[in-house]
Amino acid sequence: MGDAKSAIEVSLKGLVEEKPYLSITVSDICENAHVSRKSFYNIFANKDDVLSSIFKQDVIEPIENLNAVLTREQAFDMNTLFYEKVYERIYDSASFYGNLIKPLKGRDDTFIRIATHAIYDLNIDIFAEYEWAGDSRKTDYIAYFFASSQAMLMQKWVSDGMPYTPHELAGLYEEMTRQFWLQAFPVSS
Repeated sequence: MGDAKSAIEVSLKGLVEEKPYLSITVSDICENAHVSRKSFYNIFANKDDVLSSIFKQDVIEPIENLNAVLTREQAFDMNTLFYEKVYERIYDSASFYGNLIKPLKGRDDTFIRIATHAIYDLNIDIFAEYEWAGDSRKTDYIAYFFASSQAMLMQKWVSDGMPYTPHELAGLYEEMTRQFWLQAFPVSS
């Protein structure tokens, strides 16, 4: 299954380089990956699911890996670095994300939906891991707010041709959000 999964993801990435995401079909992906539709549907529900898997590998997994080895205080101190690493992953795949996002901007919310969902899930996990004592409804809304703001910022950045370096964009996002995180997750001295 791993080989087929990887082939499908590579196929979608290649196809996005050739034509608009909205015109790519599951049949196109399967043909390009040399896998059957049955194999595709044994692994993925649809092409958005493939895109979600790619985004999670590019953006979410590196953050999860860092969170696994850092204390809460270390993670908070490295917040800007986390954002920078996320933006670097997108920057390193600028052609893929540019070809994916630019044609969708204003006409389709695929990237924003997929990125928001993946980042939201990560935020909920982080809140639980750090045992944040906010009520569950408030936690849900905060996790969604920050997920959607990240997704929209990424889309804007890519659509605008990445006018900030990953480091500069991370600093900007940190500047906009740091006060909230200082209040929500007080770090002991």
